[in-house]
Amino acid sequence: MKKIGIATVHTGFNYGSALQAYASKMILNELGYQGINISLKGSFIKGRDVRIKKIAVIAFRLLRQPHNIKKRVSIYSDNMSKPYSEHSKELFKTFRLNKIQPNHCTWNQLKRLAKSDDFKAFLCGSDQIWNAEALYVDPQYYLRFAPKEKRIAFAPSFGRDKVADYNKNIITKYIMDIPNLSVREESGVSIIKELTNKNAAHLIDPTLLLDGTKWDKYLELQEDLSESEKYILAYFLNEPSDFAKKCIKELADRTKLKVIALPYQREASDWFDCAPDAGPVEFVQYVKNASYVCTDSFHGTAFAVNYEVPFYTFERQYGSAGKQSSRLDSFLKLVSLEERFNPSMELLVAPIDFSKSKDVLEEERKKSVEYLINALQYMGEKNGR
Repeated sequence: MKKIGIATVHTGFNYGSALQAYASKMILNELGYQGINISLKGSFIKGRDVRIKKIAVIAFRLLRQPHNIKKRVSIYSDNMSKPYSEHSKELFKTFRLNKIQPNHCTWNQLKRLAKSDDFKAFLCGSDQIWNAEALYVDPQYYLRFAPKEKRIAFAPSFGRDKVADYNKNIITKYIMDIPNLSVREESGVSIIKELTNKNAAHLIDPTLLLDGTKWDKYLELQEDLSESEKYILAYFLNEPSDFAKKCIKELADRTKLKVIALPYQREASDWFDCAPDAGPVEFVQYVKNASYVCTDSFHGTAFAVNYEVPFYTFERQYGSAGKQSSRLDSFLKLVSLEERFNPSMELLVAPIDFSKSKDVLEEERKKSVEYLINALQYMGEKNGR
């Protein structure tokens, strides 16, 4: 069985990152390949990708952009201060070891693997690996270690609707060297066209390529809960806005359901009832069994749509970070559910017709699989195999 390497984010404690890395692996496995997630050695913070080279480059660029220092320190501080319970961290570790199963190697080892006949191709994607405002444009996420003919961009995200001026030259150069291009948002298609004059396919996030039935099977999820155990899931990556909290409380009052808050440990509050431990598997289980999902997250929204759970997506309170709503806008427009973004109070208990989104996702799954098959076939022709 030919191997295909996957260069994407799967460290840290983020449900979406972990699950998209796993989904890409399983999609490749379904196509008859062995998907292997790559993990570069050298991080000095356990569970995260924090390498000396990255820190050095970021520090150098910050010195050239002193106006950015306060903003970047604030973003880093915000991210590091979000408290996951120790048990939740262990659940992430277990998922990474048992499901993602990363192949740890140095850059030089990776270059040797990429040239070998064992690996047919390498994918970069998905998630925000092409972050347009990043101070470190990571070459691994543009497959710089691999021969050009083995490079495939599989629905990566820029996370923004434009590229920062200080990254345009390097990102343009890196993208020009990828023969098979796709991105996760419509805005990404426009960015690539503007930077390189190349066309890119618009594909859905890998987590959506597996329907609810497949997620149930691969993660061995439990059956639906009884009516007495139903709840509202509040999944917010940042502190919910006052409007979001008001809506959650109103929904709880109307439905008489308890509110479960993920993903962080939180002090008692009047807008939720409990904040349990949860890793990636538990997160999907909580979405699957929820009566309603309230979220500011792309993947919270995506899994709710995938499982056809009534949901409400709120504008994320980014604080000092740049706005990242383009991916949510693009996805909700695709599945004709734009009205679920920052919904009015009147929409809180209104039913959702998922028939259109179901049909769209089926077509988009076929489109993504065809893209991969065609890209891999092209590589076979280029390599004479």
